[in-house]
Amino acid sequence: MSDPARDAGAQPERTRLAWRRTVLAGTVCALLLFRLAFERGLDPAGAVGLALGLLCWLALLLLAHRRIKAMARPRPVGVARLLVAVGVSCVATALSGVLLILA
Repeated sequence: MSDPARDAGAQPERTRLAWRRTVLAGTVCALLLFRLAFERGLDPAGAVGLALGLLCWLALLLLAHRRIKAMARPRPVGVARLLVAVGVSCVATALSGVLLILA
């Protein structure tokens, strides 16, 4: 008998697609930060903002990849920590955008 707590249907596929869309949105934000940094000229504050934004994008990419891989296991663990890390990465990306705008 299959595990009733684990959906073998479309839910895992929708979750994987949602993670991919999240990474795609993060990629667009990182590219916009890159464009903004070089349109304004790359001063030291802009370089810090750009570096922070690109590090946050890389963290988001790695976290999403880790989560997609973990979904292949029967019972994924560590979801709460992962979601907190993704939230921190998104907020830091937004703050780096604000730093680039105000610099």
